[in-house]
Amino acid sequence: MIMIYFLYDILLFLAYLAYLPVYALRGRVHADILTRLGFIKHGIFDGVRGGDVVWIHAVSVGEARAAESLIRLIRSSWPKKRIVVSTVTPTGHAIVRKILKDDEVAFYAPLDVSFIVSSYLKEIRPSLLIIMETEIWPNLIRLTKTSGAAVVVVNGRISDRSFKRYGRMKRFLKATLEKIDLFCMQTAEAADRIIILGAQKNKVKVTGNIKFDISADFGEPPALQALKDILKGAVFMIAGSTHENEEEGIIEIYKSLRKDFPSLRLLIAPRHIERVDKIRRIVRLQGMEAVNISRLSVSAASVPAISSAQVLILDSVGDLNAFYSLCDVAYVGGSLVPRGGHNPIEPALFGKAIVFGRYMDNFREIRDIFIKEKAAIQVESFQSLEYELRRLLASPADRRALGDNAKGLIDRNRGAASRAFEVIRGILA
Repeated sequence: MIMIYFLYDILLFLAYLAYLPVYALRGRVHADILTRLGFIKHGIFDGVRGGDVVWIHAVSVGEARAAESLIRLIRSSWPKKRIVVSTVTPTGHAIVRKILKDDEVAFYAPLDVSFIVSSYLKEIRPSLLIIMETEIWPNLIRLTKTSGAAVVVVNGRISDRSFKRYGRMKRFLKATLEKIDLFCMQTAEAADRIIILGAQKNKVKVTGNIKFDISADFGEPPALQALKDILKGAVFMIAGSTHENEEEGIIEIYKSLRKDFPSLRLLIAPRHIERVDKIRRIVRLQGMEAVNISRLSVSAASVPAISSAQVLILDSVGDLNAFYSLCDVAYVGGSLVPRGGHNPIEPALFGKAIVFGRYMDNFREIRDIFIKEKAAIQVESFQSLEYELRRLLASPADRRALGDNAKGLIDRNRGAASRAFEVIRGILA
């Protein structure tokens, strides 16, 4: 196994370096990217050094949101523990920074290479590592366990694609999974899959999906109140977490809908904000005007320009959930292009009418329960999306019924964070 870990280190390190130019071309290289290569910011962990540290590893936005309910439980039940949270994406990092208090640390996760992970462990010295949603990082798990800390997976899930991929490296994966002390899985199917892949059965528990425990209190971005005033008397639609080749169809649908619903306003929130300028160009090609929401935060003089623009674009990170509170209809993006979809729980927290597309593979279990409970509408194409939006816009009663079903679904499924936390307490007792 030593040789396998050695080869894994070399291949991962070289692949990361080779991919950096691709990130640069896409505009996704950020100032802290070197920290992933082991260049730890001076003094970043001074506030937790010497304490009893819980390290939470939450790769991106969804994991970061899910971690919040667990963080609240740790603070209230273990007030002496120090919390540090690692992420990989800038959006996830921005959300974690909003969640954490001043004496807690948000940082970019080290690349899963032995010498880099070791340098972080020497700085942090955690007593517990919590991995959100089955991010299997062999060196992080192996070296954390070797350091004497407990390793726990919370909100675990195994997608169809991951299950097939992991199955091809079962021997290596089994050696990693054996080092994990506890698996808190979302569903019985996820539990069965992790056992098939090599987890010890007595370490696997089904505790539910923590994403249902997300709080609806996302704070109030500076532009939110101003936008409320602008939207008085309007019907408001949000297309959230959209991807390339998706906005074009949404903008065309919006242009068509405005002929029958002239008060309709649209906010597009791209998954990657570096695409904001491109979306503005797409809107202009359709003969409409688009304005960035950030202009509302800068000056009240921007209000007339935003009031007259047909399309608004959210150009800040971590604020989409707060804006969902204002909408009448929410389209959950990444679902009419093969991107796996995004989380419909966020607009459901506010009891909004939700529509998503056919590509919801990354949220299969959530999708199924939303459809079963009539808490969302799934469409197969942009044509059917326009049909359903037109129907919902014409019927406030239908919007209200769909939104009420969504809010009720959330309320009935809360409690997974508490169940997972109690199991964690049990293994640490």
